[in-house]
Amino acid sequence: MNLTPHELLLPFLWLLNGLLAVVFLLAENFLALLLIPPLAWLLATAPGEQRPWSVAAAILALLCEALAPQPVPTLILLMAIAAVVGVLLERFNPAVLRWRAAGGIALYALMGLGFAGYQLWTPSLGASDPLLAQGQRYLGVLASIAMYFYPLGFLALLAQSIWVHPPLLQSPQGMIHTVRSRGQK
Repeated sequence: MNLTPHELLLPFLWLLNGLLAVVFLLAENFLALLLIPPLAWLLATAPGEQRPWSVAAAILALLCEALAPQPVPTLILLMAIAAVVGVLLERFNPAVLRWRAAGGIALYALMGLGFAGYQLWTPSLGASDPLLAQGQRYLGVLASIAMYFYPLGFLALLAQSIWVHPPLLQSPQGMIHTVRSRGQK
């Protein structure tokens, strides 16, 4: 069997083609890949009773990351990173902040999926009627404003929960022990 040099190189060319396809797929979903570590950390550190809801929030966030138009994927990544930082900085009740963060991320993911669906559905309505076209533009502007301002409210919630109480000289558990034992060891 005589194979030409071109036929000998074909398997390597196929391998290179497959590798390039994987690289392009990863580049297209780069933000989703960056979202996985903060969501995984939030899941891994969540109390058992919060895990099912945190898993649902993570799945919604990843779906939103893959399906929603920009700026939603970037903003949901920013929210997830801010949630991790907030939970790490929270000393009074990190479980409550983790719960609020999961809820905030899930709600924004639902908003992002709704925004993506609205943008897909709107062109099918047609804009032959000037009033309908004007209403579509108005709703589009309102939805866009909401998609930008919700993450700002989320970040404000995190900042408030971190900085609303004064710094402690000891951990909350240590302070409770000191108060309950009246300073006795």
